[in-house]
Formats: sequence, C-alpha cells, structure tokens
Amino acid sequence: MNTKKNYLYNIVYNALGVVIPLITAPYMSRVLGTDGIGIYSYYYAIAYYFTLIGKLGLTNYGTRKIAEVKSDPELLKKTFSSIYFMQIIVAVITSVSYFLLVSFSFDKYKMIGYVFGIWIVGIIINIDWFLFGLERFKETATRNIIIKVVQLVAVFVFIHDQNDVWKYCLISSVGYAIGFLAFWDFGKQYLVFSGIKIRGILVHIKPCLILMIPVIALNIYRSMDKVMLGAMSNMSETGLYDSAEKIIYSLTLFVSSLGTVMMPRMSSLLSEGKRDQVIKGVRNSLIFIVFMTSAMCFGVLSVSKSLIPWFYGLDFVGSVALINLLAVTLILIGWGNVIRTQYIIPGKKDEIYIKSISLGAIVNLLINIWLIPKYSAVGSCIATLVAEAVVPIYQGIRLRKELQQKKYILDSMPFVVLGLIMFLVLKWIERALGTGTLTMMIQIVVGSAIYLIPSYLYINKFYPELLPKFNFRGKK
Repeated sequence: MNTKKNYLYNIVYNALGVVIPLITAPYMSRVLGTDGIGIYSYYYAIAYYFTLIGKLGLTNYGTRKIAEVKSDPELLKKTFSSIYFMQIIVAVITSVSYFLLVSFSFDKYKMIGYVFGIWIVGIIINIDWFLFGLERFKETATRNIIIKVVQLVAVFVFIHDQNDVWKYCLISSVGYAIGFLAFWDFGKQYLVFSGIKIRGILVHIKPCLILMIPVIALNIYRSMDKVMLGAMSNMSETGLYDSAEKIIYSLTLFVSSLGTVMMPRMSSLLSEGKRDQVIKGVRNSLIFIVFMTSAMCFGVLSVSKSLIPWFYGLDFVGSVALINLLAVTLILIGWGNVIRTQYIIPGKKDEIYIKSISLGAIVNLLINIWLIPKYSAVGSCIATLVAEAVVPIYQGIRLRKELQQKKYILDSMPFVVLGLIMFLVLKWIERALGTGTLTMMIQIVVGSAIYLIPSYLYINKFYPELLPKFNFRGKK
C-alpha cells in the first residue's frame, strides 16, 4: 500500500487516541479540576508502565519481525503465533502482578487501580504490532473510530463532578480493551496451534526484552514525571503538568505515525539490501518532520497565553509556562523518532537504541529528583527538555559516520528560521491586541500564511517528492 496513505491512516489511528481526550479536556478540566485531573494522570501513569511490561517491546520487535517474514504465508503464521503465545504468558504474569500491587499498596484510590486493571488485562489480546508489520493501517484506523466516538459520548453522559474520576478511568480502560479486541477479526486467520514449539516461543523473549528496555526507559521521562510529581509535590501540580503535556504529545502523533508507518518499510528495504533507498527515506523524513515540528513548536509558543485559558479554563493558567518549556521538545522528539524508527531499529542497531534512550531516562530521573522539590512542575518540564535533547545528540554522535546529519540539519534550518519569524510577528500581534480567543484566531491565520507559503516554495524547489500528487483529470 502507498506509504502516504498508510501515514494518513496511522495518523487517524493515533489521533483518535489523543484527539478524543483533547476534545473532552476543556470539559474534564472544569468538571474534575486540577486535583481530579492529577489523580487520573497519576494512576494512569502507574498502569501504563504495567502495560509496557505486558507488551514486552512488541511494538518495535513484533512489527520488525512480521515485516521481515510477511512474504512467506506459512512462516508468517508460525512467527505470529509463536510471538503471540509468548505475549499471552507475559501479559498474564503482568496482570497478576498489577492486581497484587493494587491489593496491597493502593489505599485511598484502590477502586481506580482495579479499574485500570481492565486495560492491563486487555494487553493479552493486543496484536496491533502484527497489523503494523503487515502495513495494514487502514484496518487499525477504521475499526477504532466507532469505539472512540462511543468513548467521547460516554464522557459527556456519565462524568459530572470530581467524584466521577473513577468513571473517567473506566471509560478509558474499557475503550482500550475493546479497541484491542477489534484487531482480531483480521488476525484470527493467522493464528495456528499446530507446529508451534516451546523453543519457537522462547526464541523471541531475548530480542523482545532487549527492545523493551529502551521502551521502558523512554517512558520514564514520558510518564514517570507525573508519578514523581504526585509523590513529591501534589496532585494540583500534576494536573497542571499533565494538561500542558497532553497538548504537546497530541502534536507528536504526526511524528509517531510517520515512524510507525516507515519502520516496516525500512525493515523490508534493508532485508533486501536497498540501503540507498533507506538513506534517502531518512533524509526526506527528517526534512518533513522538521517542517511540521517547527510550525508546531513556534505556533504553540506564540498562542499559549490565549490557548490555555480558552482550552482548560482560568484554573489552568499555571500550565502556560509549562507548555512553553515543553514546546521546544517537539523538534527534538521529531528528529530522534525518525532516526530511531527508520534507521536504528530497522537496521537492528539495538545497542545504540538502548543506550540513547537509557541515557535520556537517567538524565530525566536525576533532574526530576533534583528539581521537583524546588520547582514542582517546572522542574519536570526542564528534566523532560534536557532528556529529549540528550537522546538525538547521543544518536547523532554514534551515527555520524553513517548518516549525513549535519547536512540534514542545514537543509532543515529554513523551517526553524521561518518558525522564528512567525513567532516574532505573532507575539507582536499579541502585544498589540492583547490575549484572547479573537487574537488567537488572528494569530493562527497570519501564522499559517507566514509559515506555509515560503515552506511550500522551498519544498517544491528542493524536495518535490514530499508533496502529494493530485490527478485532477482522473485515471486513464
């Protein structure tokens, strides 16, 4: 299937998981308040770590492995079945461990812990890695639309005050579990029980564990900060931080979607010895990602003072400073994601992957311990910013002889310059008109013109292959 179509389908798939919470966020922030949002975020982060363990790194390993064998139907069935049986064993052990933790460690919010357990048990049936490996992004996107819409409706119907936090958790957990189940209408035809040996299952454990280490490490500075804020500061600070982070990471879905789509394609090309095509793909992806993330970064910095009160309410004004710090991470996340998903993982350079992410996690953890007691959520933002910078810097140093990253940076700089120009003009508009919804709308229109028109001209001249092709005359 066409890569651009896969990218769009995967954006839809990932967007639904992020956009639905964003649609409900203005309502939820006013109904649950900073404390309610903080409680949800704190226990969600704990449950999320168990889902990562239960998944055992399969988003990367499973996708790569399936992409390598998809041309052989019999080998595909055996590979899928052996990996999936391994997933069942690990997910069951993880689920039992989680419920033991909830039973013996959770006190005040034990009910919320049990509710999130539905999500963790649901990992047993999650085979998204299989469909990603086959590049079947249309199925994963379309079959989740109705589930996410039902979730959206349920939030407005059942959530009315701060006492309904557990209901919000229930809607989220059940939605995840049903979404996983939706994949099986396609996957069941590939599940076989004969010819699968214990050795064939165990052979996948080591490479999965290797790729799980950086996944866990990556999410230390993607969710552990909320756990540490809840434990070392208070739920209000956690709520402010989560609200700012939610907007930033919703924008990164464009980045992660491209990486998910390109990973199986790059794995296939490398297995066929087509390294030149991989290098060209990495270059084009980096140009495209910096084009997007520069617009996002400087756009958020420009409108944050109007965006946060309009979106979350006046109680969340404290999130403005936080989102300004986190906005800078968008470019760093985008660059690192392309190198990781399109070159390091497909090229089986797992050692670089592990060390880069682990280094970022250690840096994040240490800075959080140092700064949270003094600066609360601001300290977490600084820790995240530094960690997100450390990862691509380390990867760049290790791959300096294989990828022309200095050239890629220079080729991408026009987008950063355009973003900075857009930012200066939009802040001038804000000073002239003051903050508010009308000002923000004017900034968006003016900023789009300033950024998109020169960007289009630059891409059309030097990288026309990145632009969509339209056949207005129809096919002949």
